[in-house]
Amino acid sequence: MNHERRGLLPALFLLTLAYFALGFVSILFANLAIFCILIPFLMLGFTKQRTWCHRYCPRASLAEAVGKPRPWRKSPHFIASGQTKRYLLWYFSLNLLFIAGSTTRIALHQMEAMPFIRLFIVIPLFSLPQLLTLGMPAWLLHLSYRFYSMMLSTTILSVAFALLYRPRLWCSVCPMGNLMNTMKHSFR
Repeated sequence: MNHERRGLLPALFLLTLAYFALGFVSILFANLAIFCILIPFLMLGFTKQRTWCHRYCPRASLAEAVGKPRPWRKSPHFIASGQTKRYLLWYFSLNLLFIAGSTTRIALHQMEAMPFIRLFIVIPLFSLPQLLTLGMPAWLLHLSYRFYSMMLSTTILSVAFALLYRPRLWCSVCPMGNLMNTMKHSFR
């Protein structure tokens, strides 16, 4: 068996760091989140396995890079419970619904864009300084900040779980992984 092909590819966490850094170059790079949402499902369709989660997920790589196993500190049962998985899937779905709905309303000139980071949907923060200022429609600026905010919120949870409990605890409740698990079972 080829042991080099097991586990996460090394240094994938650099992609996560690059994603957030590119947001300071131009917030338009935040729309790369679309690939982070689509590629895992495309891979699942081709391999019928959660290859993304086990081998290519940059967020899992970041969690492994920052977290250390803490055997003396047990993960709270509620985190890996089915209830928490459902809440996070609900949050993720609601977030995507808000992103789609608010971006559509802005494109239709029914509301103003929110050109700032918003953690966990409700905590407004600030706009990112931009190295490149490009003219863009208000809806695209809004969409970019919403994707950046969603990715930042879930990355903060992932890193917090890794620092407090164990490196890949987030993976047990990750909405993407749980959706893929559900889809994987439908292939059988």
